[in-house]
Amino acid sequence: MGLYVPPMLLRELVGNPRLGLRVLHGDEAALERSVRWVYTTDLIDPSRYLSGGELVISGLVWRTSPAESERFVAAVAGAGAAALAAGEAVFGGVPDDVVEACRRHDLPLIAVPEETSFSDVTELVVGAVAAARGTGWRSP
Repeated sequence: MGLYVPPMLLRELVGNPRLGLRVLHGDEAALERSVRWVYTTDLIDPSRYLSGGELVISGLVWRTSPAESERFVAAVAGAGAAALAAGEAVFGGVPDDVVEACRRHDLPLIAVPEETSFSDVTELVVGAVAAARGTGWRSP
């Protein structure tokens, strides 16, 4: 039996200089979480579409008030997501209430700068997952 190699660790994702991602919440142990897939959403409760281990990417379009941050983050964390990658384009940054909700639910939070495409983040993760599964697919 071979040694399990995770498709991608959060540390590898945020360490890619091409993406310019920043960790807003998450300690060293959190950065060792495995990402097994990517799910992009702006649903206020995407939990029924998550099965655990996903990097959830959101543009935060669902957020019309600070109270909604708790609902969204609780749903994502409760579904077992590896982390939340939040786009900064809509609000010019990630709102403090989103950061605080991620702290309360111990969900790693990564800021995606406005100039970084969600598709670039997705391609990197999917390429790593495909390589780990031996399919030979690589992102450009």
